[in-house]
Order: sequence, then structure tokens, then C-alpha cells
Amino acid sequence: MKDKERLIIESAMKLFARKGYSSTSIQEIANECGIPKGSFYFYFKSKEDLLIKILEQFFSKLKTNTNLIGFKYDDPRERFLQQLSSLLEVILDHKEMFIMQNRENLTKHNEKIDTLLTAMKNYMFGFFSANLKNIYGSRIEKYIADLNIIIQGIYFCFIQFFIFEKKAAAEKEELAGYILHILDDIVEGLLSRQSPPLISAEMLQNLLFQTDVDPKDADCPKVILEQLKEASQQINDNGHLQITIDVLEKEMMSDEPRLPVIKGMLSNLSEYPELSSFQKQLFNYYQIK
Repeated sequence: MKDKERLIIESAMKLFARKGYSSTSIQEIANECGIPKGSFYFYFKSKEDLLIKILEQFFSKLKTNTNLIGFKYDDPRERFLQQLSSLLEVILDHKEMFIMQNRENLTKHNEKIDTLLTAMKNYMFGFFSANLKNIYGSRIEKYIADLNIIIQGIYFCFIQFFIFEKKAAAEKEELAGYILHILDDIVEGLLSRQSPPLISAEMLQNLLFQTDVDPKDADCPKVILEQLKEASQQINDNGHLQITIDVLEKEMMSDEPRLPVIKGMLSNLSEYPELSSFQKQLFNYYQIK
């Protein structure tokens, strides 16, 4: 990335955090950078284009960091601990974006922005779901939605506290371990009481993975497939799921898709409740009963 492009991004994020995205003009960004307004358009077509670039960089860094750590640790508890710590560092390095998202709803601005934010939300759901299952096994399957909401709520509330209260680095490093101990207590309590879950996994998945893609749009199956591939990255099943998705993608992208093959591959997704929304959307698109 060029120095001036980085300067524009950093300056814009400070203004977005302080004033809000909607209330910040391109002229103000240029003034903050000390450049002519015309120079802004050399790097970005619009303010929305700038925000998309910021979101893409953040999401890429978040995924890269957590995925790389995932390959380094075999023990699921240690892996989750390190990933939570890394996730915290990424968010703190981009705290202006966190503040901006707390200030206003960004989804109303642009379809691409909405898609990126939805992808981030889906990724986080998959990230926490995969780690919960790896640590506690199938016994917490029915509570996966409740645990996701509870632990993400606690985790991100602490992050918000650290950002706005400017807590010391030493305290930040303790958060991941603290969250994991709280999670142990919550899981133990749920399993000992055996109460029915408040929110089913399917209910939450339908909410999280919903898409505004028009079923009549020629790109509809491609969009759903990309979202499916994104969500599947957090599922560890020794490669069986990846084979299903590879075959499904090849068939969907062919000039003459074979519906029996697509139906068979989509049926394989029934083994993964967290992917049920994508399965239903593609069944509907291809009008498969």
C-alpha cells in the first residue's frame, strides 16, 4: 500500500470514529490528510469505496491471524486462547472502526458494505461455534446458539470497555483466559441443568446467514456459494465437507448443471446444522424438493 493511501485510510478512520461515517465529508478527509480533494480520487472513487477498502483490510487481517494460529496449536483450549488474544489485538489495532460501528448502522449505505459486514458476522459465528465444539464436544450441540450469543456478548462488551476506558495492556492480555474460564462455568451450568436452549441453532443461523440476494439474479447462486465457503472454513471434518463443496461448486459453475448431482451434494450438508441456511437457499434457487 502506498504511503498516501495509508494516510487517507488512517485519517478517515479517525474522523469516522469521531464524527461518524455519514457526517464525514471527503473534503474533511482531504483536509485531515493535508492533501487537495482531487488527490483523494486518485486512490478512491468515493467515500463508500474507501470504507469498503477499510472493511476488506480489517476482515482479511482478522481471518488471516485467527486461521494461522489455528494451524499452530493442536490443543483446542490453547488454540482458542491464542485466537481470542490475536482477535483482541486486531480489533484494538482497528479500534476506530469498532467505535464507528458502535456509532451508526453501516449496512444502509451500500450493498457491498452490507455483504462485507454480514460476512464478518457469519465468520465470527463460525469461529466461536467451531471452537466451542472442539473444546466441549457434541454434548453442547443443542446449546451452540445460546453459547455463541452469551460468549460473544461478554467478549465484545469487555473489548468495548477496554477501548473506551483505555485499560492497560497487561489487563488486555488477561481477557482471553478470563473468557475461557467463564465459558467453562456457563457450559457446566447448562449441562448440569439440561434446560432446553432458548434459541435453536437453526433460528440463529437463519438470522445470521440471511441474504438479500434476489433469487432471480443470475449471480445469486455464486453469492450463496461464496457465503457457504466462508462459513465452512471454521468446520473441521477431515476434508469431507471440502470435497462436497468442491463438487458442488464445479457443478454449479458448469454450463449445464446436473440437478441430481447438486441435490446429492446439498443433501450432504445436512450433517452440518450451521450450514442449513445455505442449503435451503440453494434448494430453493434450483427448485429442488
